[in-house]
Amino acid sequence: MNAVFPRATLAPAEAAALRARITARVARDRYAPPATATVLRRIASHLDRAAEAFEQHTPGITTNACFADAAKDLSEAREIARLHPDTQFPANFTDYIDAPLTRVALPTLAPLNPVSPALAQQEDRLRHRLALVHEQLSQATSEPATDGWLPSALALQRDLMKLAGVVRVDNARPCNQPTTTPEPDTEGDTAN
Repeated sequence: MNAVFPRATLAPAEAAALRARITARVARDRYAPPATATVLRRIASHLDRAAEAFEQHTPGITTNACFADAAKDLSEAREIARLHPDTQFPANFTDYIDAPLTRVALPTLAPLNPVSPALAQQEDRLRHRLALVHEQLSQATSEPATDGWLPSALALQRDLMKLAGVVRVDNARPCNQPTTTPEPDTEGDTAN
């Protein structure tokens, strides 16, 4: 039996196909309630079709057609994630997939701006870890490296999205609302 060894260097379209397949696997493996699991399977299905579109192109040759064929399925997956934040995929998660073709920066969430120092520290730690993973993923040109770093990046994005929910609730607490001090009554002072 001949073993198939992972590829050491991938062409951009091959890297995009691999990233789509890995992200589809992450979607299928993500623990979620039944309704969300169904949505995650729909996302994975679109990602599988995008991977097939990338794989139809000649390795080593990147054309606009390569990306255009997969764009519809990537757009559908992105829209489903946007409509279903409970999937814990950021709206721009498909940037991870097409980054080898577009060279666009890997996605990050907007700053959460927590009021609580403990939550701010937690956000800083997660963002720092994500930046380190993004650096490794940006340099990944092989199947093993991509398969090692992409799921980590998606897990950290999920953790940031969960933290964003906690921050929203914490920032909305009455004790975390800015207080305004009343203006001094200057008219009453001059009348006396």
